[in-house]
Amino acid sequence: MSRNLSEEEFNEWKSHPVTLAVVEILSSRREALRQAWEGGSFTDWESSATALSKVGIIGTCKGYAFVQDLDYEQFLGELHE
Repeated sequence: MSRNLSEEEFNEWKSHPVTLAVVEILSSRREALRQAWEGGSFTDWESSATALSKVGIIGTCKGYAFVQDLDYEQFLGELHE
């Protein structure tokens, strides 16, 4: 990216209807994963398979949360890393 977005531009993006819809989808998927996990859907007879499955689910949930919770300061920090 050739320039940083201003905080105003970032906030416009965060409040845009498409962004809000994507955040709602991520929230719904995250909750579905939590419910499935709580219900034992990611448990396998082999403990290593269970561990790998749960690590994947945790990563997915963290990815969803990152987008949902991203603020302007975090955004700028990510651009410069």
